[in-house]
Amino acid sequence: MTKTKKMILSALFIVLSIILTRLLSFRFSLFGVESIRIGFGTLPIFLSALILGPWYGFMVGALADFFGYWINPMGPFMPHFTLTSGLHGLLPGLVFWYVFKKETNFWSFAFSYLAGALVGVTLTPYFIHTLFGVPYGVLMPPRIVSLSIKFFLYPAIMVILYKRIPQLEKLTHPSI
Repeated sequence: MTKTKKMILSALFIVLSIILTRLLSFRFSLFGVESIRIGFGTLPIFLSALILGPWYGFMVGALADFFGYWINPMGPFMPHFTLTSGLHGLLPGLVFWYVFKKETNFWSFAFSYLAGALVGVTLTPYFIHTLFGVPYGVLMPPRIVSLSIKFFLYPAIMVILYKRIPQLEKLTHPSI
């Protein structure tokens, strides 16, 4: 895949992530801070990591958070969350490309997703607690419930996408 095609796909994934995160998510504030967001904004980041690789996954995640903030800000800009969003793309990409060797099945998608999701379950609450003083007891339960649901939901979505859109398999495995 050419660099130009990767850049175009990255831009598409960034826009999809911004729309799904900033416009089509449910947000809940606790102690005056957005503490819980329910949505599918990380799905395009995850997809970019699988198709384009870990570095592009990182860039899509970080840029989606950065541009998303400037389009629809919620409080002051915090680079901590931009890093976390980038890691949502980097870690699944590393696991999928180098541990599972781009094998496209439910479990490779599930454990690749888990690698990035654990960052969101650990780092995001840590940053919110450190920066704003929101207790862990309030932050952790919804994230754990969300992780347990998305651990099965995201890989199922990926399997469906890979079956319904044959071009995805060709993007992931250019030799096919």
